[in-house]
Amino acid sequence: MKHHPILSVKARTINFFVKNFNLTNYYRQMKKLHNTHLGESCFVIGNGPSLTAEDLNTIAGNNIDSFAMNRIYKIFPQTDWRPTYYVNTDWVLIRDVLDVVNTIPAKQKFFPIHHLYNESFRKQIKNKYIFFLGYSDEMPYSIDCSECLKGVGTVTIASIQLAAHMGYRNIFLLGIDHNFDNIIDENGNTIINKGVRNYFVDDYDKDISNEVVHNLGNTTRRYNEVQEYFPKHGVNILNATRVTKLEAFPIISFKEAISIITSPKC
Repeated sequence: MKHHPILSVKARTINFFVKNFNLTNYYRQMKKLHNTHLGESCFVIGNGPSLTAEDLNTIAGNNIDSFAMNRIYKIFPQTDWRPTYYVNTDWVLIRDVLDVVNTIPAKQKFFPIHHLYNESFRKQIKNKYIFFLGYSDEMPYSIDCSECLKGVGTVTIASIQLAAHMGYRNIFLLGIDHNFDNIIDENGNTIINKGVRNYFVDDYDKDISNEVVHNLGNTTRRYNEVQEYFPKHGVNILNATRVTKLEAFPIISFKEAISIITSPKC
């Protein structure tokens, strides 16, 4: 079977980028972002059912930076808030909505380098920052993601690493309910939680729900690792989600989080 010569060249080029990320413009872009917000605070926004437009409006009204992910655009009709940064690590969640993702008015949009294998992604998504996502258990988490960030658990953990890379030292979680209707627990058992909503809108992933697995046991373990690592490196992570089962991080109220961020600094 013959391969199209142009496509073969593109594939070889991307293979080179993957194997030599530190020689690429993508690496240099990431390096320039390192510590650009040193000592500042931000929110990492999840897509749980407790997320509200009112809270997002409060974040926008106080000019607080935020990272959001995946199909967050489904809440845009309810709020004037827009994320400062957008993150995706799972191709399935954006595969069929690239045109919508491209219109998200974030300052930067972050994606793993392996997305470049998809021609539609390369052509459609503008203003993209590409990072290298490593999946080795042996590699550490990172507060400098220029060369690599650890790709385990969830896109929220990728977002935390990117926020730390940019210098944010107080990271507040919102909308991380950490609860789904169909999960795999710590022992590998599948548990059905009838009546539990997964996201802030019911049609969030209806088109791909059969392709999405919520391995909550693995994610819980990874969040515990994150909390073990980041405070030792000067990064504080606090969970301001209104309704949450995530206990890895200290829990505070959303009102208290806003007060901490907006209070005058001595």
